Amino acid sequence: MRWAVLRLKISDNWMIQLLQNHNVDIRVFGCKPYKSRGGRGLVRLSSNENMNDILNEIRSHKDVARASFSRESDQAVMGEVIIDKCAACNALKQSDCFMFSSKSSGEGWLEWAVAAESNSSIHDLVYLLGENKCEVQLTKISGSSGSSGLTLRQEEILQFAYSNGYYEYPRRVSLRDLSWIFDVSPSTMSEILRAGQRRIFSEYFDTALPRHDQSGRSR
Repeated sequence: MRWAVLRLKISDNWMIQLLQNHNVDIRVFGCKPYKSRGGRGLVRLSSNENMNDILNEIRSHKDVARASFSRESDQAVMGEVIIDKCAACNALKQSDCFMFSSKSSGEGWLEWAVAAESNSSIHDLVYLLGENKCEVQLTKISGSSGSSGLTLRQEEILQFAYSNGYYEYPRRVSLRDLSWIFDVSPSTMSEILRAGQRRIFSEYFDTALPRHDQSGRSR
């Protein structure tokens, strides 16, 4: 697998409108097609502004078919947004890539984390986004599964957790959120994260640091 990060602005999209009008952090955990031209995503919003005003603005957008949210706190909600028309969703549907997370990144831009089998598929997605009248920048591309020693499942979850702020303080996504998104119990998710982290640490310390013999001399 190849992993990439894209920055994009989507023409006349509810998220772009929201970022222009409010100080709000937006996280999208995956995106699925909806009907012929739309999309649906699991969304987390956080803001110091009045959350009711923000939610009402989302629901009043002309392309939003349905938006339902549950309160995490006075400043954060999580739920599903379904839209009838989405240029970026249409491009993604035409490509061989999948988007596993999206977040706001300032000045009206969104940051997508995407995966595909090849670099050419990622470049095809960039082209398709441009053809669908999205502003797009490819900021990072990397791979690959297997070289890290992680299983595909571990790599997918660790990439997602890192991209969505699990390792930030305070955390932007919780262990419970991750377990719900990946449909496993919190205890199973905790073990997946620990096993992946152990693999990364062991490979780093085995290869990046000099070994020492019993006298303390490096070898």
